[in-house]
Amino acid sequence: MATTITSTELDFQDIKSNLKVFFKQDAAFSDYNFEGSGLNSLLDVLSYNTHFSGLIANFALNESYLGTAQLRNSVVSLAESLGYIPGTRNSSQATIGLTINPAGGYPFDQVYSFQPGELILRGSMDGDVYTFTNRKTITADAQGTNVYTFYPFDDQDASIVVYEGSERNQQYLVDGSENALYVIPDQNIDASTAIIKVYTDPGVAATGVGAYTVYNDIFDVSSITNQSNLYVLRESPNQFYELTFGAFNSLGVAPIAGNVVDVNYLRASGETANGISTFRLISTLTLGDYIVNPDEVTITTLTTSSGGTEKEDIESIRKKAPFQYSAQNRMVTPLDYEALILRKYGNFITDIICWGGEDNLPPEYGTTFTSIVWKDNLSSTAISELRRAIAELTGELSIVSFDIKFVAPSETYVSTKLFYQYNPLLGANSQSVVDASVQKTVTNYFTVNIGKFAQTFRRSNLLTEVDDTDPSVLSSRADVTLQKRIIPVLTLPENQNFTFGSALKGPEESTDPVVRSGFFKYQNRDVYIRNKLLDKVKVSGEGVVPIVFDRKPSNKLEMVDAKGVIVEDYMGYYEPLTGVVEILNLNVQNTNNQSNYIKVFGIPANESAIIPRFSGILKYDVSESSVNAVTVTSRV
Repeated sequence: MATTITSTELDFQDIKSNLKVFFKQDAAFSDYNFEGSGLNSLLDVLSYNTHFSGLIANFALNESYLGTAQLRNSVVSLAESLGYIPGTRNSSQATIGLTINPAGGYPFDQVYSFQPGELILRGSMDGDVYTFTNRKTITADAQGTNVYTFYPFDDQDASIVVYEGSERNQQYLVDGSENALYVIPDQNIDASTAIIKVYTDPGVAATGVGAYTVYNDIFDVSSITNQSNLYVLRESPNQFYELTFGAFNSLGVAPIAGNVVDVNYLRASGETANGISTFRLISTLTLGDYIVNPDEVTITTLTTSSGGTEKEDIESIRKKAPFQYSAQNRMVTPLDYEALILRKYGNFITDIICWGGEDNLPPEYGTTFTSIVWKDNLSSTAISELRRAIAELTGELSIVSFDIKFVAPSETYVSTKLFYQYNPLLGANSQSVVDASVQKTVTNYFTVNIGKFAQTFRRSNLLTEVDDTDPSVLSSRADVTLQKRIIPVLTLPENQNFTFGSALKGPEESTDPVVRSGFFKYQNRDVYIRNKLLDKVKVSGEGVVPIVFDRKPSNKLEMVDAKGVIVEDYMGYYEPLTGVVEILNLNVQNTNNQSNYIKVFGIPANESAIIPRFSGILKYDVSESSVNAVTVTSRV
């Protein structure tokens, strides 16, 4: 008899029903009472076996692909197969200045240094105490002044960076086995702070005094030879960390039998240590044989602690791994720049976008542009230092000698006046309830679909979601307005130049102002700026006096008061095709709000789709948006 069992069902009852259908095809079981027979128990066993086998096969198949895997160890393993090492927990970092002015009478005439871990500071946040330390050797030379100002040993102009975390140390004796793994039993390691040393003499390793070889993270080097000293530190299935080394031809030199691997790292607290601005010394420092008194030490906080993050989550790994693979540790395309900058400095970055100079407006060949949204609480000094470090990184990894330029993100706000038809006969909810539901739908749409680089607004998608909010919503429409915010210098005339990042309606396309600002104070009057209204005339024939019958806007800007009286005849212009607005000689007495900015509104040429370019980011202004119901009672 031919098999007709449907094997794609996963539900137990569906499987059992399919088995019964199969048996009933046999004449011997055509009128068999399966529910009251012993065969029913056998069908249960068969159904359960098929059910569990199907589920296991389904789960196993899902865990085999990066896009569908749900278990962390599966996602981590699949990402590693693409050459992507998921981020560990990151220590919060702060930059400080360190000066020691020892008491007189003691000869100080040489360069002094503090090794990683010798400088230990303490800071507190919300009642919790955190420890910070240096991970790079710092050095100083008084040069006859008896005042020692320390700096990183490899850059005299740089500041000292201290990292949060408790110092940990592990040592492993190498037994010479191939593909040896050294497991670090700590889930909160900050891999970026790891210092890997290999001692040839176990006796020297026990004291820490003597010759050793420092190994480098494979992701921190731009070239590899068979003599490179490299390591890979990655997450294991139990979320501890595994340390591996190269094997001559592949990743350079590996430790040999009898060597001792020394692993020093910081156990990080993550993002809870961000925002600390005051530090005090808790370690004992010495200059030669002289023990430094804490009163002789001055610690200056240059940037508050920041950059502390939790371990990279599954969704972040799933998103970044393919781009990391395509970058291949070299910068060619804009996506390569984004992937490799995020790999190195992602704990300081919320969002990033890069584009080539050939695509820029105006074009600038030989340049790569990048715009970055930095995480909160980063000072201007910290951002400047990060930009310098990113420029150095791109210099090392870019295939062609391109310059990199940083562009500040440009925020454009979107507001909507939404109208929907409400028919109370088609639903059980009142208009107020539906109003609240529609408003929530609108807010959720903007929360999900805009707020980052390269995210666009599509009115049709918004209206589709609104129409699906409640059965009583028949249809909907929306008027879309763009908005920029300018922060003027009060009482001083200045020019303001900005772009909406999207084409605006032309003067001939609207009888209302296309560009209009909010009210502000000027010469003790409440005024606003709009594109200028010109008289449009109609002439009925030759020699007939023209008759003014309406007013049409132009692209020139003017200042008017609340009654429409012109205060300043010319205040600049706007360009419809580019969305650029130039406001000239703006002199603001008061912005009339606590935020100290003035909103400038523009009507887009295409309200159906707002697509920001380059550094543009769309945001939603709920205060300028509204939801309005139009009640209809006809039965559909």
